Amino acid sequence: MGISGLCTICGKPSVIFSCMLCGKLVCRNCFDEKHNICVKCSI
Repeated sequence: MGISGLCTICGKPSVIFSCMLCGKLVCRNCFDEKHNICVKCSI
């Protein structure tokens, strides 16, 4: 479940998810739902 806002990675307005590692608020495109982390942390 997410909230509305701006993605801290791509800056697009979207539904936002919180990364379990760094806490960044990111959109679905910048979020790895399988691992509950952002794409920056999944590298």
